[in-house]
Amino acid sequence: MVLNGEASVTRALGGDALAKVTSTVHRWFEDTGAFTGFAVALFVVGSLFVLAEAQSPSMLQWTGTAVHDVQSGGIAYYSFRGQNYTLNVTSPGMWSSTVYVDPADPSTAMFANTLTRWTEAATVAGPYAGSVFLLALGFARRSRRRRLKGVSGSSVSSI
Repeated sequence: MVLNGEASVTRALGGDALAKVTSTVHRWFEDTGAFTGFAVALFVVGSLFVLAEAQSPSMLQWTGTAVHDVQSGGIAYYSFRGQNYTLNVTSPGMWSSTVYVDPADPSTAMFANTLTRWTEAATVAGPYAGSVFLLALGFARRSRRRRLKGVSGSSVSSI
């Protein structure tokens, strides 16, 4: 409808549609107990870890380009797109033959660290995996309760 040259915007979910969606979602998660709440909490924690990782300097290990380096006298030498660069080796424990380079700024680089990479992956993926696991337990609980309710014909509230 157009009034005085302005178009009115209608709600996408008008009338009973919102109530139907809410009812459908409620039916999906009824009888899952606290599993759904804990799954949502883990999902939020995982999302916060993703945001923290996106701002971390070690994100370069995931988004950077891996190049080979040669180390001599506490300095790592690497080349990227025909240009030579150096990186200080601050400790012998940082020795790695791979350097991750920021393609936008090749002078920004960091050594590959497998332990850090796996720890970050587990920290980010762990809460999401836990969330999926808790939802699976909740749905298994719902299925068992519905099956027992159908077999006995009475309400099962102590399971």
